[in-house]
Amino acid sequence: MSGDGILVLGCALAIGGLGTLRLSWSRTGRSSGLNTLGWAGLAGAGMLAGLAEGAWGIAIAALFAMATAALLLARAALEQPRSKRRATHLPRAATEHERADRTRAITTLLLAGPVALAVAVAAALASRSLAIRWPVAEADANVMVLALVPLLWPLLTFAILMVRGRDAQDAGPAASGGQP
Repeated sequence: MSGDGILVLGCALAIGGLGTLRLSWSRTGRSSGLNTLGWAGLAGAGMLAGLAEGAWGIAIAALFAMATAALLLARAALEQPRSKRRATHLPRAATEHERADRTRAITTLLLAGPVALAVAVAAALASRSLAIRWPVAEADANVMVLALVPLLWPLLTFAILMVRGRDAQDAGPAASGGQP
């Protein structure tokens, strides 16, 4: 198979992997089999694209994956029902419940976003410090930081979002040693 065919197959695998993840995440119960299949599809897409065109091929497959994710997110946003005005006859407990839900959502957003980023940066900088103590050039250690942050941040975010319960989410960044 030529390099272009392998690249096309890698891009198709990226699209399929994201479709599988979307299918898995849209279910009421978590499906570890579909999650594994989706992530394996994305990993396979990166490997095939890398074999075909190296870093350029991986970038092209990543663009297909990101475009697919953007389309899936746009579709999901359009399918969401419009928020309704609060009825004045709702009991006070319902309003407090809505506030608690909103607070939980904001906390999850903060944990998965800036807190996970701070932990990823701290871990990458710690690995840079360790690398410099070994016989690694400073430029190589700097590149290692630049490579680790975009790898660690999504992994931490995924771990936080897939955990059930606030106590486990709060323990995630703390267990990694990062501080917000």
